[in-house]
Amino acid sequence: MSNNKVKVGEKPPDFKLENTRGEKITLSDFEGKQNVFLVFNRGFT
Repeated sequence: MSNNKVKVGEKPPDFKLENTRGEKITLSDFEGKQNVFLVFNRGFT
């Protein structure tokens, strides 16, 4: 687990995730195009 924190107003580091259609996308794919809203669900096991 990373201890890197992004402060309010700071640009976050680029990262890659899989979307709901199984496509790999990066945060930079949306730079300058639209706002990004992230939701992290840790789930329960």
